[in-house]
Amino acid sequence: MAFRSISPTKSIKKPAVLYHYPCPDGALAALAAHLYFSASSTAALFFPNTVYSPLRVEELPLDEIGDVYLLDFVGPPGFLLELSPKVERVILLDHHKTALEMLRDEASVGGNVIKVIDMQRSGATIAYNYFKEKLLGGNVNDVVDGREFTLRTFERVRHLFEYIEDGDLWRWHLDDSKAFSSGFKDLNIEYNVRLNPSLFQQLLSMDLESLISQGRVSLLNKQKLINEVLGQSYEIALGGGAFGHCLAVNADSILELRSELGHQLANRSHKMKMRGIGAIVYRVPELENDQLLKISLRSINCEDTTSISQVVFIFSFACDVFACPLAMSYKKFCDPLQEFGGGGHRNASSFMLSSAEFERWKVFAID
Repeated sequence: MAFRSISPTKSIKKPAVLYHYPCPDGALAALAAHLYFSASSTAALFFPNTVYSPLRVEELPLDEIGDVYLLDFVGPPGFLLELSPKVERVILLDHHKTALEMLRDEASVGGNVIKVIDMQRSGATIAYNYFKEKLLGGNVNDVVDGREFTLRTFERVRHLFEYIEDGDLWRWHLDDSKAFSSGFKDLNIEYNVRLNPSLFQQLLSMDLESLISQGRVSLLNKQKLINEVLGQSYEIALGGGAFGHCLAVNADSILELRSELGHQLANRSHKMKMRGIGAIVYRVPELENDQLLKISLRSINCEDTTSISQVVFIFSFACDVFACPLAMSYKKFCDPLQEFGGGGHRNASSFMLSSAEFERWKVFAID
């Protein structure tokens, strides 16, 4: 379905912001863009963008768009190549390893593409720094008082961005970081600004101390739920054994806790002499396909999950859809198939897989 703004202006091109959804890191990146454009009263267009069903170029109101910002998600392979010739500029702010690899493969991207990829920061803080520096650079054609007010707002919410990054990169360096993350999740915010027009105001009005206080309480309850699910873990052969073995759990009942669950599962898997990877298995209701599973991998130490997520997904999809023999190289299917979802960070990535294929991965104990 193509997007259209409520009151299209033909004469003035608007900036479009495509941000990773549903993800707090992507939502905070969008907030940074919102602050910047609000300082100049610029009516930017915001589009939530999911990995499992990403926006296509033809779905965007290109006749209304000037610059396009891709925040925390570069889009599927080929998206940038198709989009860049049709808009004035594309500004990519991302931190995912798969984004870096994708751009390396798309060497022919035009000169109107600005890329900031930094795997040491999260998408939120990359956007925070980018838009704040842009504001300081005097690129906003607005009165000084308006710019100063926005700069003060940037500074006021700086800790919010830092906490989001700390959890997104799984560092937990900040005081009460896990309590903050728990309290933030408890708010159950809708990150789609088109469904929740008050999203940015909700984020700006957050009280960190209250979130941390609430989070301390909810952490204990969540750990009880995690312990129950961990007790139902089972062994799988990743990629049918091509990538070793690890533990997996079905997590439809506690989907919002999948990251913490995955890391605890990875630790348990490592202690059981398997790979330090935890596979969180669940269905995505929005896809309306019970036969398709999403597998979120979480890892510890130096375990790189992205190579598994990309290769396993492409190969299994090719075999299921194209009925290709196992001996056939998966590489011929890479370009058309990666758009269906496979990739992420070294320690956190995901892919889609048919339930029939996943059943073949399960390792059944022999009495």
